[in-house]
Amino acid sequence: MKSQNEMVLAHLEHYGEINPRRALSRYGIMRLGARIYDLRAVLGKDCIRTQKVTKKNRFGRNTTFANYILKCH
Repeated sequence: MKSQNEMVLAHLEHYGEINPRRALSRYGIMRLGARIYDLRAVLGKDCIRTQKVTKKNRFGRNTTFANYILKCH
């Protein structure tokens, strides 16, 4: 079985980006930020970029979340 870090890295390599909702629904990962922190320690801090995204939630309120984008590998 792959570790959470391995699953996130494989997803980034295949799709180029990941966000917390996708990480939870596909892999059961609740702390995506922690996995990104681990991967940056291995790959280099500049290899994964954080993009802040603001969208409306189901209650019509604005919410901001991180979208992580693989820049190198």
